[in-house]
Amino acid sequence: MIITSWNIRGLKSRGKQRYLNDRLKKDKPSIMIVQETKISTEKMRDILNRNTNRYEMMGQDAIGSAGGLVIIWNP
Repeated sequence: MIITSWNIRGLKSRGKQRYLNDRLKKDKPSIMIVQETKISTEKMRDILNRNTNRYEMMGQDAIGSAGGLVIIWNP
C-alpha cells in the first residue's frame, strides 16, 4: 500500500494538474491526500477524469482562494 500526501499550494495551473495526473499514473498510490488545492471538488473531479478514471475522490472545497482538501483512492 502506497499513501502519498502533498501540499500542492494550488491546482489552477495546467502544469500542476499534469504533474498530479503523472504522479498518479507513475506511482499508483492506494491513497493520495492533496492539501491546499484552492479549487472546488467539482474542478478536482474534472482534473482527475481528464487522464484517469480508476481513482475515486472526496474532498472539501476551498473557501475563496484558500484551503481545499481532496482524498483520492484506488478502489
